[in-house]
Amino acid sequence: MKGLSVGVDVGGTFSKIGLVAPDGELLRCVSIPTQPRAAPRDFASRVCAVLDGWRYDSLGLGLAGGVDAATGALLFAPNLKRWIGFPFKREFARRLKVRTVADNDANVAVWGGYAVDLKKKPRCVVGVTLGTGVGGGLIIDGKLHHGATGSAGELGHLTVRAGGAPCNCGKRGCLEAYAGTRGICRIARRVMRRPPSPLTPKALADAALAGVPGARKVWDEYGTWLGIGLANAVLLLNPDAILVLGGVARAGRLVLDPVRRVFAAQPFREPFARLALSAPAERDWGCVGAALLSREASS
Repeated sequence: MKGLSVGVDVGGTFSKIGLVAPDGELLRCVSIPTQPRAAPRDFASRVCAVLDGWRYDSLGLGLAGGVDAATGALLFAPNLKRWIGFPFKREFARRLKVRTVADNDANVAVWGGYAVDLKKKPRCVVGVTLGTGVGGGLIIDGKLHHGATGSAGELGHLTVRAGGAPCNCGKRGCLEAYAGTRGICRIARRVMRRPPSPLTPKALADAALAGVPGARKVWDEYGTWLGIGLANAVLLLNPDAILVLGGVARAGRLVLDPVRRVFAAQPFREPFARLALSAPAERDWGCVGAALLSREASS
């Protein structure tokens, strides 16, 4: 099949390497340990070894941290500190001789959802990724928006409660402190008499759907905090659509219903009146989005 692309979703612990069709179908996926204590060139070698024999026209990288999209160098990366400054885009382009792009992992995931789920129809989109942390990406005029320093879209570090719960970034009251995995688990320990064990977002979703006391209340509080953060983004950017992605988004209406209630309660109605809110089915959006973004760059 012609026009295939590779997407590499580089996480702090594991990295996924996917072969992606032009329509966003993930045809093949391999997971490897990231090994962030090793040299970044060693990581590049291991990815290239996986790709030996694959047929593709372009490659995209989604990196967990701030990324200079022009050079593919990490600017900051809490879980990949030893790789800061390494020119990933140049390294992979040199080794593989294909068009290569690199961007923040949340940005590429949002691009994947935008290209596949929304078919690139809206012109302004706010995307949020819900997992261990909370990431974000912005589509403005049909293109990823990076901002003045490449740091646009850090939705997880919007302040939703001044002086609130501590965040890993060093601040207090960030959206991530309430809508990341640690945040929902903290809510569950406070709200539920007997939280599930092990305590995970999936276990909490299963408990809520099974009618376990307190579980629905956990999701209502979680979604309310998420709604507050997203409402701030809506008031600032007035988007056509919001995409909710990531592992926690698999809870579907448990997440989206309280967000909709927050939106419905906003007194300034115009930005929310025709706003589309969706959580497309999970499909390794990091791999898919990185691959499709590389096609965009090479078209």
